Amino acid sequence: MTRHLRLEDIAFAETLGPEPDAPPIRDLAAGDPARRLNARMHWLRHTKDGVLNTVFHHVLKHCPSGLVSGFGHVLVPMMRWSYRDKIFPKRISRNFSALTPGRWTSRQAEAHALDRFWRNIARTISEFCIVNKLWKSSRIEVEGLEHLEAVRSSGRPVIFTSMHLATWEALFVAIHEGLSGPSIGPFQPEPNRFKNRIVHAIRKERNQFLFPPGQRSAYRLHRLMTSGQYSMTIFIDEVRDKQVHLPLFGRPAPTKGNAVVAIKIANACGGTLLPTYLTRTGPARFRMTILPPLERRTNANYDVADTVRALNDVFEPIVLQNIEEWYMLSELRLPQSFEKSFYARALARDNAAAAG
Repeated sequence: MTRHLRLEDIAFAETLGPEPDAPPIRDLAAGDPARRLNARMHWLRHTKDGVLNTVFHHVLKHCPSGLVSGFGHVLVPMMRWSYRDKIFPKRISRNFSALTPGRWTSRQAEAHALDRFWRNIARTISEFCIVNKLWKSSRIEVEGLEHLEAVRSSGRPVIFTSMHLATWEALFVAIHEGLSGPSIGPFQPEPNRFKNRIVHAIRKERNQFLFPPGQRSAYRLHRLMTSGQYSMTIFIDEVRDKQVHLPLFGRPAPTKGNAVVAIKIANACGGTLLPTYLTRTGPARFRMTILPPLERRTNANYDVADTVRALNDVFEPIVLQNIEEWYMLSELRLPQSFEKSFYARALARDNAAAAG
């Protein structure tokens, strides 16, 4: 009989995202542009950003939660100015307009809404410093707890699925520390090694095992979940191949990625997929909404393709409704012809009808 894997069998250090090998310092002046760029990114840009982030994190984590959130708000003008020559702010603006056709009464109203998106992002970045305080200080309210209780009463393991809305790390905290811990799951490492170390330290503080991508992590998640001792929390709007594949927004459904992983693990452990999401109610204050579980036939597995579409049907309207809080807007790459698509035209009609 195979012994179930336990978290106690895994060193917490193995949850740290892999770090790239350091390029030779002499490459800072290399004649080859690619080597020079790689070295300058590693030794200069990432080091500078990492030192600043580390200093801010260690200062802010001792401050009151509301003050920390407000600090992020104050940083918005400087943050937008520093990114003025980057590609991704332009992508954000285009995505924001493309996904909200007909919603705003004027260009000025749309600009104010986009400002709210940036303020949420800035608050989120700051709130990572105090995210471990949020559940203990009752700054996360919960709606739909009866849906979690229904899954618990069935005796099935819980697989929470979600989107990167508001300060999404707080969702990990609420589930792990308050609702259904210990909770495990995968995560996507940051490109900056210093940021990864900060995130790793935050999760170590609450003893939550979240694993970086890779076959070894997938194997561990599978074995841990089949033990029946844990819940899993997984965000299904992750970046893969430089694209966010869910929500679909009229595009073909993915055949791999976190949504497929969640479904396959649910099938392997007999678990239930439970959609949930976070929205902001104020500075460092949030509402966690738990939705009804995705139904499965008795003793039958979830069909992968059908369930991916079902998850999209749940989350796509939520993301559109809360577009000002969706972090992954910066990573979404819509087709060039998106605004002329049937989906976009239908979205515009729906928004116009909602506006009256």
